[in-house]
Amino acid sequence: MLNDLIQESPLIAIEANIAAAAASGGVAGRFQLTERPFGTLVTLRGAGAAFEAPVARALGFALPQRAGGCVTVGERAALWMGPDEWLIYSTQDMGADLERLLRASLHGQHHAVVDVSSGYTVIDIAGSTVRDVLASGCPLDLHRRVFGDGQCAQTHFFKAGITLCRTGDDRFQVIVRRSFAEYCALMLLDAAKPYLA
Repeated sequence: MLNDLIQESPLIAIEANIAAAAASGGVAGRFQLTERPFGTLVTLRGAGAAFEAPVARALGFALPQRAGGCVTVGERAALWMGPDEWLIYSTQDMGADLERLLRASLHGQHHAVVDVSSGYTVIDIAGSTVRDVLASGCPLDLHRRVFGDGQCAQTHFFKAGITLCRTGDDRFQVIVRRSFAEYCALMLLDAAKPYLA
């Protein structure tokens, strides 16, 4: 029994807070917060056509090449994190398999592939007030003309470093380190309080 692994959401201690917010604001469509725990997050580094082609074959789609770009195909997404760095996200728990697949496809090339799934969680936020909630602690201009669908950016929400992705009309994903996840979620819920009454 001591060797049995138990996965536990980093937001387990505040499930009641999340449920209360969903009951008051989620129904009206003003603000909704949902965690997507236990997904896959893999950092990938490399450069050049000899790097990009095998990665595209392994993932089933090409990596985004523009700053802040995000490509989503099915249950997987690739987020541009820097000129030679991407974050690969999947809603499925397949970190070790994806890491092995990418390493095998890049054998003999200079690259880095690291499964960081256990160190992060993903929080989906949505609703008519979601931009106002984010604006209370995030310095980015989140207007659609500036930060449109399929864009991501590394930023912060109050004191938590986050990667923020716009996934649709009034929909965002917040990728946050596990150690800051509860703080970030509580700050999101606190910022949403004026809209949940």
